[in-house]
Amino acid sequence: MDSSIIGKIDKARRYAEERDRVAITSLKSTFKGDHNQYEVELDAGNWICQCHFFNTRGVCSHIMALQRMLEEMLTSQPQTAQAT
Repeated sequence: MDSSIIGKIDKARRYAEERDRVAITSLKSTFKGDHNQYEVELDAGNWICQCHFFNTRGVCSHIMALQRMLEEMLTSQPQTAQAT
């Protein structure tokens, strides 16, 4: 391994520890729940989930879990989209 890649690996390790360097503004993910798998999105500050609970309540455990996992890297607190 050459010295330039070693430097990049060290830099990546440091960056990974400094989570305030990253602000997530959009995200598409597949969330494996207890009963099914759902597409969860964050776009322009709005959360959307395909699950039935989100469609009736505008919030769900899948979104709340992702918010907890990513809290340090999310831009200002994203809001959930209105249920349809």
